[in-house]
Amino acid sequence: MPVPSVPDRSPCAASGHPSFHYRGGELYCEDVAVAALVARFGSPLYAYSAAAITDRYATVRSAFGADAHVCYAVKANSNLSLLRHLDALGAGFDLVSGGELARLQAAGISAGQAVFAGVAKEPWEIEAALAAGIMLFNVESPHEIELLAAAGRARGVRVPVALRLNPDVDANTHAHLTTARKDVKFGVDLARAGTVVERITSDPYLQLRGYHVHLGSQLRAIEPWLAAFDRVAAFMAADPRRREGVQWYDLGGGFGIAYGQGEPLDVGALAAQLLPRIVAHGLRPIVEPGRYLIGDAGMLVTAVSGRKVGGATAFLLVDAAMNDLLRPALYQAEHPMAPVRATDAASEIVDVVGPVCETGDFLARKRALPALQRGDLLAVFGAGAYGSAMASNYNTRPRPGEVLVDGERVRLIRRRQRLEQLWEDEQEPA
Repeated sequence: MPVPSVPDRSPCAASGHPSFHYRGGELYCEDVAVAALVARFGSPLYAYSAAAITDRYATVRSAFGADAHVCYAVKANSNLSLLRHLDALGAGFDLVSGGELARLQAAGISAGQAVFAGVAKEPWEIEAALAAGIMLFNVESPHEIELLAAAGRARGVRVPVALRLNPDVDANTHAHLTTARKDVKFGVDLARAGTVVERITSDPYLQLRGYHVHLGSQLRAIEPWLAAFDRVAAFMAADPRRREGVQWYDLGGGFGIAYGQGEPLDVGALAAQLLPRIVAHGLRPIVEPGRYLIGDAGMLVTAVSGRKVGGATAFLLVDAAMNDLLRPALYQAEHPMAPVRATDAASEIVDVVGPVCETGDFLARKRALPALQRGDLLAVFGAGAYGSAMASNYNTRPRPGEVLVDGERVRLIRRRQRLEQLWEDEQEPA
């Protein structure tokens, strides 16, 4: 989406989307100064750009066409206001728990355009999703077949399912983010999948509607998607029963964005090469982007608390921590950073660390940043996905607030937690 011309607007090189930019040396989110957001709502703070979300959804929709079903992966960020925004754009939803289904319902969104994945669905989750009119269950484990059939029998309906296949394709991503190698927990490997298809197609209460493959996260190359589809196509061609009634090919998500090493995935180029293969087999695509839609649309703003030196390492101490943004500690994720107020201070190499009592509590290591002082604000970009969603109360720390910016309009979409909330559900034993 083109950003309107503003005389003193300049790009922020660290940001993955132009909604975050500088004006007169001050960082803005759309038409609102980030420092003003912190002054109003406190620090640390998550801020999201509505325009960036809209832009990314339009990119995926344009690339894959009107016949594709674009499902936002709720696990990336499940804030009710963001779900409503995506629903208004026309998105469906990818769910992996009964809790996410309940969130969708709490947002007033129908489950009729949602798919339900997950390797170990509980009976209550299956029953709730079926009662809600779920579009499709992605079967990831053979034992789920009996659970799904029992739920269909109890309601007197045929349950629509897609079988998640594990094609053993290396996605060349972090070990914790790869999901389609033979030794991971996701999906059914192709050598065993034929028997699973026979079980599904022989049950009167199940209906095979598609195949699902998700390769992992932060993928930057097109070839793994092509290799995976070719293996699934060969699997379908080996037995006509594997093709009967099959309408969908769910290619998952995992589109890489700007942080870390390498360039973001060219979604248009992926669709240009993969979509003709899907269509040639008479199938419609389901796409499940999460991070791609919301990651670059969000930032975490943190205030500098102080500085110190330990041995040969300079530390920049900030008020955000691993409980607010876990990804650097968990995945060694390298989120781009920039000062909220542009400065010509000399660059220095620092570890950006928080107040949590763990050596693993860091937001960046060996990062070149302008010399910042206590009270300065630092923006951590690419934090819209798996930031707030993975936040915790470790060290009895309240979770940050969240705001959604739409032009000049600012909405508080999650209040900052109060300390008292952290123990209000705890009880003394009788």
